[in-house]
Amino acid sequence: MPAIPLSEGQAKPPFSLKLGFLPPLSPQPDIIPCMQTETLLAKVGQFAQRACGLPRGARVVVGVSGGADSLTLLDALHRLGYTVIAAHYHHGLRAEADADEAAARTLAQALGVPWVRESGDVAALAAARGLSLEAAAREARYRFLFRVAQTYQAEAVAVGHTADDQAETVLMHILRGSGLAGLSGLRARRVIPAWDATRALVRPLLPLRRAETVAYAHAHGLPVRWDASNWDRRFFRNRARLDLLPRLRAENPAVDAALVRLAEAAAADEDFLAAEAARRLPQVLAARGKGYIALARTAFLQAHPALQRRWLREMAATLTGQQPEFAQVELARERAQHPGRGAHPWFGGLRLWVEPQHLWLTTAETALPTEAWPQLPTDDTFFLPAGERLKLADGWVLEASPPQPLPADWRTRASAAAVWLDATQMAFPLTVRPRRPGDVIAPLGLDGRQKISDLMINAKIPQRLRARWPLVISRQRVVWVPLLALAHHARITPQTRVAVQLRISKEVLDGIVSS
Repeated sequence: MPAIPLSEGQAKPPFSLKLGFLPPLSPQPDIIPCMQTETLLAKVGQFAQRACGLPRGARVVVGVSGGADSLTLLDALHRLGYTVIAAHYHHGLRAEADADEAAARTLAQALGVPWVRESGDVAALAAARGLSLEAAAREARYRFLFRVAQTYQAEAVAVGHTADDQAETVLMHILRGSGLAGLSGLRARRVIPAWDATRALVRPLLPLRRAETVAYAHAHGLPVRWDASNWDRRFFRNRARLDLLPRLRAENPAVDAALVRLAEAAAADEDFLAAEAARRLPQVLAARGKGYIALARTAFLQAHPALQRRWLREMAATLTGQQPEFAQVELARERAQHPGRGAHPWFGGLRLWVEPQHLWLTTAETALPTEAWPQLPTDDTFFLPAGERLKLADGWVLEASPPQPLPADWRTRASAAAVWLDATQMAFPLTVRPRRPGDVIAPLGLDGRQKISDLMINAKIPQRLRARWPLVISRQRVVWVPLLALAHHARITPQTRVAVQLRISKEVLDGIVSS
């Protein structure tokens, strides 16, 4: 990534290039007179500070392609006093790409700003990742720009999208089918964690029409190149610009402005709902770890569909760096209604697990975590002497106290995770083992016996956790199913004088259940 070193305090040289790259303006049907340079610069400067969050003098990487928009952006930010680094990515897709790079480099050198370039095999990337050429080029270009920003410790990456790009983008999203996020179109400032967790992508030219950047470039002799692929109707954006928008202008000459206003209104609503979703997320977030996220299913289902959709998109983005489309989100919402059907393949290689209490999202290589629940480390039988501890899986510990006089406050010291039993019903060492066919318990306060399997089903214990849930056995009878049931025959009675406390806990609490 060769670069021209950044010179602090370098004065701007006088500049007026007449290289003849700019074609006549007449082929552009929507050309409007170029505003005075001072007015245009003031407009861009105010928008850069207010909407893009760029203070004057900030260090900014500018993506330059050789077109009118990016060259105008580079020149305007330089004139406005920003410390700019010109960065060009050579996609290797067009014969004219070398000349485009030469034009961009010529402007950077004339301005006396650092020049950085990189090339890559976009076609190979598209084939390897299963992406379209457009998507692969975008991915390679933006990752390059943010690497440059990291190298130069720039505050942001700036690209030259205009109001015309905004109108085209919103129209494309409408035609493809979109929610508020898509209708919001191109944002003036956006942090994309997949590229950089702190630096923003900014678009200082969004308040300008494309015709204004063309006229500005012409007026200042910028060495503009014209990309012939912009007239290739195989690309959806080109069809939107060349065919669809002209037809819509016949019905409403101000349709471009209307689409831009729609984006502004949708963005405001989107920001409000996104903030509300973030505020409410702690109420539904049950667990999070490497390769998985879980939501409390009841709270999720009770939330408004707008919040459900946002949470699902955010979960997917957190795990994959990508967001699912609307239809994929709706599929996940529908599946959340029906627990107990195993893993559902979902978006981006993710799997959706729907359990009675939780909605899990995991990467393909991640098994559902068990650390939030007590589990035996193996299918073996273990023994627990009085006064000792038995280590279970994932930091859980089962303890048995020595027989002791029944404390007066034993009731306040009892819980689902710490029970008191009549010592006369205990025979040490206690046996601790997994559930077996036919295991039963007579739960405290209930008449008759109940199958352990039915007890777990009624308690909504996920099926994947039932096989190694620890059972505490004394004299070949189940006396305790931790967190679930105490045997009636082992209870404390008015005649009890000596008691034993059994306690289960997690040494490092990190999950859903607190002991």
